[in-house]
Amino acid sequence: MAVTTRRLRTAIILASIFVFPAAISRGTQDNPGIRGFAPARVAAERALEQQMRAIPDPARAESNLRHITSEPHMAGTEASHRVAEWLRDQYRSYGFDAEIVTYSVWLAQPREVRLELTAPEKKTLATPEQSFQVDPDTSNKNIVAGFNAFSPSGDIAAPVVYVNYGMQADYRELDKLGISVAGKIAIARYGGCYRGIKTKLAEEHKALGLIIYSDPEDDGYVAGDVFPNGPWRPMSGIQRGSVEYTQIYPGDPLTPGVPATANAKRLAPADAANLPHIPTMPINSQDAGAILSNLGGPHVPRQWQGGLPFTYHVGPGAAVTHMKVVMDYQQRTLYDVIAKLRGTNDGEWVILGNHHDAWVYGAVDPGSGTATMLETARAFGELVRAGWKPRRTIVMCEWDGEEPGLMGSTEWVEANRAELQAKAVAYLNTDVGVAGPNFTASATPSLKELVREVTREVQDPRDVRSVYNVWLDRATRQQEEPNGIARPNAKLTATGEAPIEALGAGSDFCPFFDHAGIPSLDAGFIGDYGVYHSMYDDFYWMKKFGDPTFEFHVALAKILGTLALRLDESDMLPFDYSAYAAEISRAANDLATRAAKQGVGVTELPAVSVAAAQLTASAARAAQALQQLSNASPNAAKQNEINRELVSVEQALLAPEGLAGRTWYKHTIYAPGTYAGYAAEVLPGANEALDRQDAPTFTRESAALTAALHRASARLDEIARLASSPTAQ
Repeated sequence: MAVTTRRLRTAIILASIFVFPAAISRGTQDNPGIRGFAPARVAAERALEQQMRAIPDPARAESNLRHITSEPHMAGTEASHRVAEWLRDQYRSYGFDAEIVTYSVWLAQPREVRLELTAPEKKTLATPEQSFQVDPDTSNKNIVAGFNAFSPSGDIAAPVVYVNYGMQADYRELDKLGISVAGKIAIARYGGCYRGIKTKLAEEHKALGLIIYSDPEDDGYVAGDVFPNGPWRPMSGIQRGSVEYTQIYPGDPLTPGVPATANAKRLAPADAANLPHIPTMPINSQDAGAILSNLGGPHVPRQWQGGLPFTYHVGPGAAVTHMKVVMDYQQRTLYDVIAKLRGTNDGEWVILGNHHDAWVYGAVDPGSGTATMLETARAFGELVRAGWKPRRTIVMCEWDGEEPGLMGSTEWVEANRAELQAKAVAYLNTDVGVAGPNFTASATPSLKELVREVTREVQDPRDVRSVYNVWLDRATRQQEEPNGIARPNAKLTATGEAPIEALGAGSDFCPFFDHAGIPSLDAGFIGDYGVYHSMYDDFYWMKKFGDPTFEFHVALAKILGTLALRLDESDMLPFDYSAYAAEISRAANDLATRAAKQGVGVTELPAVSVAAAQLTASAARAAQALQQLSNASPNAAKQNEINRELVSVEQALLAPEGLAGRTWYKHTIYAPGTYAGYAAEVLPGANEALDRQDAPTFTRESAALTAALHRASARLDEIARLASSPTAQ
């Protein structure tokens, strides 16, 4: 329901009667509190949130998405620039101070992507995606052929070996079968890990090149009806995507750790550690069938059998392919949109982000997130017009170049790292904002309970219950069903709460969290989404299958807006470090168990365990002191001092020297797995050293972890001291 400006202004003025500085509130049964707010400020905050949640409109979200998806807009193109200019103007119309920030990055576009089956018969492959009359956007002549960003150019011909998902376990299985990919072309199906890991492993096993295809078992007709009659990938569908080795470092390959400004000092491409050395190309399942059906060798292990209508073999065999990739590498411009809504305290920022570049149209990825962000921003603008002034500055970012390798966000974080570490309160990310009706989230542990609390405030569009209750019910059913589709680490908590995953990589929270230590989260709605990174991820797909009424776009705007308001308006920032310490303690215990099996860590692990126990104790003392402070009225200066320390705990968990072998990644508790890419590795330095049975590195990484835990404990002890000080009141 629309809310008039006059009514909105009146509600905010009335609510302001209750405002005075205070600390954390748990509230009572009759007057439920809000984490981080004094009891006297709860009514004002609830009124503000309710007014905000009345503003996002499905028709506006639909109009936003229709405009965003009106043409293909890949990073490094003028079309991406046009989208950025339109977004800048939209944010300005909402009252934000918006600008475009540019970076010059090393980026390729395809000149030629060819694949031929040369034996046992000649057949042209790498066929384009099929157009459909019912969806005119699929006939656009500006759609770029399917390719893998950061593949080098190459012209090779060789027999083919099928490597299943192309993961470490798959190559171990090939070793058991006596099959090698050395001197051959590997073919892997999408899924299981980030595609860049597939290229990295094929390269390490001395393959000449890699073909990646979409198997119908994973996202095609085995899952359900295919596009345009259903949401799943048709036989001609191609998944584009980057194979940059972002697990080493994301962003511009030639400027690791520093912003890719016009005059930046750059590496030679041959010296960039995150660039592949073998050509990689994506193809559709119908072309993959022509290759796989001609492979010989052993019958594949049962779990390797895909959905194509024949028996899979490992190879090699009669199939020989000729693969040619010609890439046009140049310095290309990225266009980030940075929009600020200035708060009373511009020394603290609440940052929201999403990317605007897409492989083709990107209705789900990332357009749904962009359309949602715009409605969230419009809601904030309406609140300001009605008389509200943000307590902290709200920064809303639309990144370019996410698809090739988190480029726009990485360069901006590298350019502004010191200021972000001084000012950023948290980073809220959405990317695949809406692909269906199922809420999902990942977050640093200190923000997980905040996500649960906020989703309890928003009604699910298809239910009388809240988003949280529907989410919890789904997770419970999936956990109880042996064949449920829950992710491996998406289990209910020990207390029966809805699961929130750890932050890995794969989206723009990565530079904020893994490099700069900014508390971060990622949220969105998922569903039956089989057209990822294809030209079929367009407005037609969203309107027909993803969110026809755009109600879930509105629900996400309400969630993001409420999360931002909780962080923006709170007296004491609503971090839960007791929960964080508990997760670290569990991870430290798991590490000790693993190390004991290998007979290592006798010297190092007691120190880790002591540091983890100290962190738990420090977190408890800080929580108790902050709770006691809620009974008083802390002065504004002391609030600011405590809040700065609260934010700094995450930064204390960074290792200045970075992780072994990939120093861009600084976080000692979470990082994307070296051979997973997207999924998070917990205590990555020490655990991955165990994976490699590398005792010296284990010693070094354990020491870095211990030091980080001690630093975090010291910050929490300082929070307890500040909150307990008589001068706090």
